Amino acid sequence: TEDDGRTTKRSRTRSRNFTFGRSDKRNDASPSKKNRSRSRGRPNSTLFSGDEADAVTPAATTTTTSKPFASLGRKSGKPAAPADYISYLEKHRDLAKLDDERLHKLRLLLRNETVAWVDNFVSLGGMGQIVDLLQRIMAVEWREDHEDKLLHEALLCLKGLCTTERAMIELDKVADELFPALIQMLFDEEKKGPAEYTTRSIIVTVLFNFFADGTGSASKALEHRAQRVLSYLREQKNDDQQPVGFVLDMHMPRPYKSWSREVTNVTKEVFWIFLHHLNVVPLSRPGSGQGAAAANIEGANYEERQKVLAATYSQRHFPGSRPPVPAAPYIGGVEWDATTYITAHLDLLNGLIASLPTASARNVLRDELQASGFERVMGATLRTCKEKFYSGVHDGLRAWVAAAAEDGWDTKYVREGPTQEEQADKAKKFLSSPKKSPKKGDEAPKLDNMKVEALPKLSLNLGMGAEVKSRAAAQDNDDDGWLG
Repeated sequence: TEDDGRTTKRSRTRSRNFTFGRSDKRNDASPSKKNRSRSRGRPNSTLFSGDEADAVTPAATTTTTSKPFASLGRKSGKPAAPADYISYLEKHRDLAKLDDERLHKLRLLLRNETVAWVDNFVSLGGMGQIVDLLQRIMAVEWREDHEDKLLHEALLCLKGLCTTERAMIELDKVADELFPALIQMLFDEEKKGPAEYTTRSIIVTVLFNFFADGTGSASKALEHRAQRVLSYLREQKNDDQQPVGFVLDMHMPRPYKSWSREVTNVTKEVFWIFLHHLNVVPLSRPGSGQGAAAANIEGANYEERQKVLAATYSQRHFPGSRPPVPAAPYIGGVEWDATTYITAHLDLLNGLIASLPTASARNVLRDELQASGFERVMGATLRTCKEKFYSGVHDGLRAWVAAAAEDGWDTKYVREGPTQEEQADKAKKFLSSPKKSPKKGDEAPKLDNMKVEALPKLSLNLGMGAEVKSRAAAQDNDDDGWLG
């Protein structure tokens, strides 16, 4: 029956856990779970009604202030002091005992702390300690991974210091000693410079920030700063290796050959991204920049237009900051780091050209850069990378083309690359070039002329002469083929 079926079923035990319905939740006084904030670092904002706002006490409205970094990276309530880091750098002169994690914490402080904190660090001698650390690292002939990490963090500390005016004044005092050493390490033929493109990019970026700091001053001061940076990048003359006079007269000067070779070597290391040979760098119209200067150019006659163009040349063609690039699959690889490094060189190049006051001075610099090989690598190689993936390189090329065209410089090679005739001539020269003859030396021995001696015969004299063999053959014939 139905009742019997109910009795045969196993009864379910009641759970001792409390369950609440909707009506219970309304009258529940226990604290409910807070809504999770959408942003990880910021709490949800709390809104109070009029009655609740009057009832809130000042103690309830106080918020916990975020503590700064602990001194020397330790977890303590004591705020980080610049003197602690300076004393740490003074005590630990040995690079093997210097902790790169503490240097990393110092870099974060210099980037995130207030200007007063950074100025206090500089006034206590922090800039001198960072520069001295860089010089000690560069003095190491063969750096290991630990020294490379220290170099990377020390350069980032120097980059963080460049955000304040007082630090730039101190950097100006040591620039003539620091930057030539960094550039010599970067352009070293034995490749003793940093292996990572990110570390190399920091050196060029710090040099560009030091140079761009003069944009707010007068044009002569900016020109003087540009000439100083060009002297750092120029080939260092060695009196011992100077050729004789008549050879020197025939020699074409290439003052920035090492700089051009550095960019060319990077393109060879990531050669597989330079394959779009039909790319053409667009030519923008002169005076199409932003701001009121461009508007004044549009409504002026020819003479006034030329005056406005000359007065605003540096402002219009000096490289500016780029918007952040959104996350994409092609960001973060070796190709991206290499092209970012190349972009830093192009920004420095365009900024130096734009800082010169007259078109003739700018064209003289372009002539020296062309003789050093810059236009060849820009038109034949850099132009052929994909613009969608490596937009920074194409931004630098467009800026160079626009500035050069305004000064009357020929930009066809950089915009379009080598012509078909030039490519054919290059191929003919390559095919017709004489092949290297093998070194003359002792000829290899020939097997035909070798004397082969007869091998010695082996005779053991075991009684197996001709008589024994004939007797054994006669016995075999007596059987007539039958098995005995």
